[in-house]
This record gives sequence, structure tokens and C-alpha cells, in this order.
Amino acid sequence: MAKVKCKGTVLQQDIASTLTDIAQIISIELPEAENETYEADTLDNSGAGIPYELTGRTEGGSVSFEMFFDPALAGHQEFTDKLTTPADDSYKIIFADSGTTEWAFTGSGVSLGGTVDLADGLKANVTIKVDGIVTYPT
Repeated sequence: MAKVKCKGTVLQQDIASTLTDIAQIISIELPEAENETYEADTLDNSGAGIPYELTGRTEGGSVSFEMFFDPALAGHQEFTDKLTTPADDSYKIIFADSGTTEWAFTGSGVSLGGTVDLADGLKANVTIKVDGIVTYPT
């Protein structure tokens, strides 16, 4: 079992039909995908546990990341552009493992915030809503 280093992992975004690395990322929070379920309890259930059943759908979650923000950088302007002109886009996370594992997904909506701190560089927090689910390698 390998331990995969994080340094060298990249998040790419589609800019003019080319997947391009997003510069200056500090950390990435991977999507927390979740199978949708419903409570399937019945009056004749004698057990104390509450049973659940799968609906067959999966919530894809969101990808969030923190980066040093450069408002003049074209790749960073892509996120402010998506706020003023919403559009789906293609993204890919490429891990720094020996096989350079890739997780591709479509993003449908972004949020952007930031931090201006006297003792730090200008930072932004970005969240991308996953449309559907990530394409996981099998």
C-alpha cells in the first residue's frame, strides 16, 4: 500500500478548450460524494435500528481549494468570469502518484471568497459544485 504525496497534485480547468493547471493552489478538498438513501422503516419493524434503502442516485459533492490569489492572472479571472456569466466547465484533478491518477468532473457553479491579511499573501477560497459525479478510475 502506497502513501501518495500531495506535493505535485494539480487541479486543471478548461480555458479555451484546453485543460490548464490552476496556479498557486495551496490545498484542495476533494468532493465528498454520497449515495442518496431514504428511510425505509415500517410499522412491523421490530428492531431498534432505522433501515435505509438506496435510491440509485449519488450526490457528487463539491471541490474546494485555497490559493494565493492574483486578480490579474487569467486563470484566476476565470472564476470571477463564472460569477458574472455562469457556465458549466470541465475540470481535472491529477494526483502525484506513480500512475498520475486523474479525477475528471464537470463543474456547475462556483463560489469565490478571499482573505486579505496583514501578515500573509492575498488568498482566495473557491468551491466548485460537481455536476453529476466525478469520473473515478476503476
